[in-house]
Amino acid sequence: MNVFELDSITAGYGGAPVLNDLGLRIAGGEFVAMIGPNGAGKSTLLKVMAGDIVPDAGSVSFNGRPLGGYRPRSLARMLSVVHQAAEARAAFSVREFIRMGRFPHQSALAIEDDRDREVIEWAAETTGVGHLLARRLTELSGGELQLVRIAHALAQNSSVILLDEPVSHLDIQHAVMIMDILWKLNRDGATVMAVLHDINLASDYAGRIIGMKQGRVFFSGAPRDVLRYDLVESLFGTACIVMENPTTGRPFVYPVPGYIK
Repeated sequence: MNVFELDSITAGYGGAPVLNDLGLRIAGGEFVAMIGPNGAGKSTLLKVMAGDIVPDAGSVSFNGRPLGGYRPRSLARMLSVVHQAAEARAAFSVREFIRMGRFPHQSALAIEDDRDREVIEWAAETTGVGHLLARRLTELSGGELQLVRIAHALAQNSSVILLDEPVSHLDIQHAVMIMDILWKLNRDGATVMAVLHDINLASDYAGRIIGMKQGRVFFSGAPRDVLRYDLVESLFGTACIVMENPTTGRPFVYPVPGYIK
């Protein structure tokens, strides 16, 4: 079954379209990575799928129903979003911040029950931040904060997760930690869609890669099918060499210095 179905989507900001007549299907249980040059429409597409932007034209369905037909609270129980990291950090404790992910599941009194505590502990354990629960967000490194933000999303919902650049600006260790977490969640049945700038992380972890260019889907397929030098060069306007990662057996892209088209 398709979790998302997007047909003939046109969307943008202030009347200026960013997405142009875009169509897309995301099946349940997929791990999809979205790549493409800056301004291609990747973040805008994710916002359309999250319900943050209403398309100017076209339709979006989630689990077989029009996305706009869901109440925000109901949608939040089934879909979680990790937007691009912001610099501003409120002085909540890590536990308080993860607990906020439970709000869509709580009564108007927002009383924490045994189920909430169980999910909070699971989310913290899954992301490896259990030892940080008493710390303030303002005391965390960038990598630690991103792990906590993912824990917050998992406390809200762990079945369908959209992430916008979840590993940008992180060191290699934290980037791999986060991608490992997403891969394990996907292995357990979660549908994961992530905007990534690192083509090679996309290749190593995702089952499908979508290349976005000028507001449209430029290519879509398994890494070995779409990460060819001709397609990557056309997508980014950059000469590259594509070889096989000796560890994963998947394509590995090497940009060629001095050959920007």
